Amino acid sequence: MDYETADGSQFSLREIWNEDGGTPDFECTLITAFVDGNAYAGRAERRIEEMDDVDVIQYLEPVPEENIFPVMPKDFTPAPAFHMSDHYLKAPQFTYEDSRPGKTFVADCMYTEAFVLEHLKKHPHPSIVEYYGCVLKGNRITHLCLKRCYCNLAEYAEVGLSEEEQARLLEQVQDGLKHLHSLGLAHNDINPGNICVDSTGNAMIVDFDSCAPLGKTLRKGVGYATNKGRPVSDKKNDYQGFKEIVEFLKKDRKRSSACYPQD
Repeated sequence: MDYETADGSQFSLREIWNEDGGTPDFECTLITAFVDGNAYAGRAERRIEEMDDVDVIQYLEPVPEENIFPVMPKDFTPAPAFHMSDHYLKAPQFTYEDSRPGKTFVADCMYTEAFVLEHLKKHPHPSIVEYYGCVLKGNRITHLCLKRCYCNLAEYAEVGLSEEEQARLLEQVQDGLKHLHSLGLAHNDINPGNICVDSTGNAMIVDFDSCAPLGKTLRKGVGYATNKGRPVSDKKNDYQGFKEIVEFLKKDRKRSSACYPQD
């Protein structure tokens, strides 16, 4: 269960069940949250339906900033003044386990994504989401400032797309992948949720925390290509993801109005 309160605080609640005995037994609810720009996590031995907002907050404890917020390198770009109507602030996604002392996987992934976006900023392409810079708290990156898109391809396809629209969107995604590959990179997590559509109906590739130089061992991502059993960054990962997007768009859907007003 994910929700946002009126003041912009974000909460994520997940119930954990033990099925070892054959019959599912409730164990706990794991909670993560962003409140006033600060990250929190908690564990409650109560069902989600038994808690309100006040109950949830009492279980939260601060997450060590080094777990999820990487230190900002001097040569990275600070984000300019941003407006929520035009910009999207991507926060790190983390679980209760990620909040435990000494865990830096989330911070490492956020640093990787910022590093890739800094490189792409020097080599822009219309089919790759525009990156403006890093939002800071002290000397740590808390958010990545990106161009705001209005929905992802999975949502956009639900309105029903003509064959011409599908072909146009697929060509834009393909062009973006070719650009990445020409830079010696693979995205490694291409799927309908990681393709977004902007206000003019154009497709853009997003979510670069699995993007890596070709041949590099992956810490996350799809990893169809392997080296000695370990997933590696490879064009094959993107080709397979693109193929799945093609199949996804072929599914019959009822034609309706667009999911947002277009210019």
